[in-house]
Amino acid sequence: MVSGPERRRELRLELRDRRATLDEGDQAAASMAVMARLAAAPVLRDASLVSGYRAVRGELDIDAALLLLRERGATITVPRVVGEDLVFTVWDPTVEGVVGAFGIPEPTPGPAFPLRAHDVVLLPVVAFDGRGNRLGQGGGYYDRALGALGQQRPLVVGVAHTFQEVESVPTEPWDIRLDAIVTEDDLRDFA
Repeated sequence: MVSGPERRRELRLELRDRRATLDEGDQAAASMAVMARLAAAPVLRDASLVSGYRAVRGELDIDAALLLLRERGATITVPRVVGEDLVFTVWDPTVEGVVGAFGIPEPTPGPAFPLRAHDVVLLPVVAFDGRGNRLGQGGGYYDRALGALGQQRPLVVGVAHTFQEVESVPTEPWDIRLDAIVTEDDLRDFA
């Protein structure tokens, strides 16, 4: 029998590899479908402060959705890794960012907002299940940041390809569950 930590490692390897093999056309089509779902999502309609992310290594690119939310008047932040923490810095697509930790594009240091002030956090996932459990990259950055807020946290919406859904994600006590997931095929609420 495979242990929880071992199964988590297996899932990460398998699904990262699968994401990495998608061709550009499939990736672009999936990103456009996700953008349309996010644009229509009731949870984002009135959000004034939203954290997004910059896609790397096969993650769904949500830049177009972030631009649309920005045009609607929302302030958009993306995380920067600072030591063991995430700092949520304003994203301005007209200002060139820097390559930060793990090769992830980050905004240059600038205005930051506490995570608690956000309405919604959009975050990439490696795997998710039908109960809202998620598997991230493995560094625990989002789990630490969101876990420190207790019940007074923003809505957490995962972004993934449909194929990243698995029957069951092995969980650890510190794992933060998703409130919702958006894929190219669906927007599902777990609340």
